[in-house]
Amino acid sequence: MKKNRTKIKLSQCMIVKNEEKNIRRALSWGKGIVSEQIVVDTGSTDRTVEIAREMGAKVFYFKWIDDFSAAKNFAIEQASGNWIAFLDADEYFTAESAKKLLSIIQNVDVLRYSGRKVDVIREKLVNVDNAGKIGVIAHQDRIFRNEPDLRYRNRIHEGLERLDNQSYVFYDAREELNIIHTGYTKEAFDQTGKTERNIRMLKKELEREPQNIDTLAYLGDSYLTKSQPDEARRYFHQAVSAGLENGETERHTLLRSIVMLLVLYARKYNPDDEKTVRELYRNYQDMHSEHPDGECYFGFWLYQKKNYAEAEERLKTALEKVGRYKAQFSVYMSSDLKLVYAQLADCSRHLDKKDEAVRYSVMALGVDKYYTYPLIMLLNLLKGEQGEAETASGTWDILSQLYNVSSLKDQMTILKGAKLTAFAALEKRVFDAMPEDQRIAVQEAMHQKAEEMRAHANGLEKAE
Repeated sequence: MKKNRTKIKLSQCMIVKNEEKNIRRALSWGKGIVSEQIVVDTGSTDRTVEIAREMGAKVFYFKWIDDFSAAKNFAIEQASGNWIAFLDADEYFTAESAKKLLSIIQNVDVLRYSGRKVDVIREKLVNVDNAGKIGVIAHQDRIFRNEPDLRYRNRIHEGLERLDNQSYVFYDAREELNIIHTGYTKEAFDQTGKTERNIRMLKKELEREPQNIDTLAYLGDSYLTKSQPDEARRYFHQAVSAGLENGETERHTLLRSIVMLLVLYARKYNPDDEKTVRELYRNYQDMHSEHPDGECYFGFWLYQKKNYAEAEERLKTALEKVGRYKAQFSVYMSSDLKLVYAQLADCSRHLDKKDEAVRYSVMALGVDKYYTYPLIMLLNLLKGEQGEAETASGTWDILSQLYNVSSLKDQMTILKGAKLTAFAALEKRVFDAMPEDQRIAVQEAMHQKAEEMRAHANGLEKAE
């Protein structure tokens, strides 16, 4: 006999301030799916509230007190549904995920794990920048029961917790439900003043708990957003020290802090940092040897050190691990795959592994065909093949698989590579693929550019 199923009533909740650019999309995904839409405004001065009302949302007001949890918990208290979907204004479910949502909740509503009901449904969060490029893929817990003992905690970077001090039970729906997050670009933070606000709030939290690893790591993130890497590094180091001292070796925040430090040391290479960097890598290995990020960013640091053999080993290991990693922690290297392949190509080149260098260059261009670094490597490698400097025949065949050789943008990309590598035969191939009028226009533009550069150089000589 089937169990009696409770009718699912889903309340969509959000807190907002000056989100007129996002609010319509944020409410649109829930139309026809949720039973009500709760919008709590914390002080908007634009059309956010007006648009929300136009779209049928119930609007409430909450005086901002520098506490995200307080505002979110207030929103929950206005909801009448037995389940809640709590997304931010710069987040939305994909259309495919939204269609599945109610049936998934209906199935999860009757689940029991070890006699306990499921409190929360976990989703995949995909960060997307202004150009639509996918960044970090993480997980979030945004669908949960509307029960009085399940509320948000922490002034900033708030998280769900049970008030009875038990850990909540979650159902992992990351393969089924995807949330798109568009807000974590530097431009979005600059436009809304979020960075300064976050630093102010985090420092208040730090006064209360000076060794709180989450607060320290979030400060590191905030200073990275402000393009202050030295301050970011200082707080990430404090987070690592606090985590290790407290024996929190399984914490995601500790792993992420180590990874961000490896990223920062790779970006600003200094040979004097070697002891510190290798210690961070050892800490990573002791904690999460199956996670790929530590291998990747330690590999990037080794590449900067010109230790090509060890860098190659680490980067290959990172690729092996990312292919099989299924655990819950975020993976940052997914957004850096083109650089992984490009650095592997250059390592292979330095280690006299020409075939591998060609293969990894092609793989890097497969991720981003307009990435100049691997294109130059590839053309230099192929130009050295027998007969290629005269005909570019084999090179053209390979490039034809990567590029649309009838597209002007792709033609100009290849032409740029041919110019930078002095690959005259390839340059001829590109011009031969162009219609005559287009070829003449491009050649004239290139000639004019060359004349301008020559005139500029002559002017500099006379000035000296």
